Amino acid sequence: MKLSRRTSNILLTAGIFVLFSYVTRAFTWYANDLQSQPGYLPYIHLVLILVMLAIGGYLTYLGIKGRRAAQRTP
Repeated sequence: MKLSRRTSNILLTAGIFVLFSYVTRAFTWYANDLQSQPGYLPYIHLVLILVMLAIGGYLTYLGIKGRRAAQRTP
């Protein structure tokens, strides 16, 4: 599958946005949720944060890979 430069830019932007927002959410989770709520509930949010960081990393990877491929082809 070939990605256009525009699609690669959208994937890269979405990936960076997801990474930025969920890294920020991880700090908030640590400061607020983990230290104030006992039990298992904060760890459900940890799973969500880890999954979204993986998705954001993959979107960023696809965006960078697509941009590099678009630069090589005329």
